[in-house]
Amino acid sequence: MFQCERCGSRYSALHAAAIENCPRCQIRDRISTPLTMGRLDLTEHREAEALPEELGLRADAGPAPSPPTIV
Repeated sequence: MFQCERCGSRYSALHAAAIENCPRCQIRDRISTPLTMGRLDLTEHREAEALPEELGLRADAGPAPSPPTIV
């Protein structure tokens, strides 16, 4: 993940490979700000792993019920 240090906008590596400077700062403020490689934030992954337990879902609960059919 690449990030602009000035405005904080983030870009994927695929998108950042085609650009050198932050397009948001170039358009909005007419300033060339280089993108830097950001840190990998693992807190998002930890929160996603904790979500099923918070919802009371269990792996051994079986398949989810099917939605009702409309006649």
